Amino acid sequence: MKKLLASLMALSMVFAVTGCSESNDSENESKAEAKTTTTTTTAAPAVESKADTTTTTAAPEESVADTTTSADDTTSTGDEAKGTYENDAYTSDLYTFKIDSKKWAMQESAGVDVMFTYADAGDDAELESASINVISMSNDLLNGLTASDYADQIKQTYNSMDGYTVTNDKEDKFAGKDAYIVDVTGEIGSQKVLLNQIITSDNGNLVVITYGASENAYSKLSDEFKTVLDSFELK
Repeated sequence: MKKLLASLMALSMVFAVTGCSESNDSENESKAEAKTTTTTTTAAPAVESKADTTTTTAAPEESVADTTTSADDTTSTGDEAKGTYENDAYTSDLYTFKIDSKKWAMQESAGVDVMFTYADAGDDAELESASINVISMSNDLLNGLTASDYADQIKQTYNSMDGYTVTNDKEDKFAGKDAYIVDVTGEIGSQKVLLNQIITSDNGNLVVITYGASENAYSKLSDEFKTVLDSFELK
């Protein structure tokens, strides 16, 4: 059960990030017809039932225009997160972090606690491929799954997927806690993407932060990513 759960969680994070890049490719081709950006995500894995079955359900595509939340709003992202976004700070039961609403737009996305896409792209469409998202599970739901277990499954899952390669993994510190860092490269069509995952736990609760963008956009946004990551606090 733990192996299946970790694999599904890893996959949900992959598509939560790479869905942005796929939609941007489509947008660039049809920009003369419509100026819309869509984000495709997969649903979070369901906790195993008594009948020992696990299911996932694909979420419908959503428009950024329908899901952007300003810093002046207090918004719950659903049962997954039980979090609020107010005054440029996102707060859940397990963590809090700061993120500038003038630069990042919050998306309600199945499969993750919360997802932000880069909104301050200007004329640089590549920057729109950038996203930051977080998934977490409480100790009560993990059924013994540790941060180390999850990191191992992430590496196995990415390496088993066509077009994805784990380029680096290491143990480190994040927000004052022991963490596992997994760096991944992938290809979506002709576009190369760079993904990073930070896996950590606090009192048995698991928190996974995924951030990334197309290769060109990633280098331009390294300082933006660092600013958000440096603001993380685990409760």
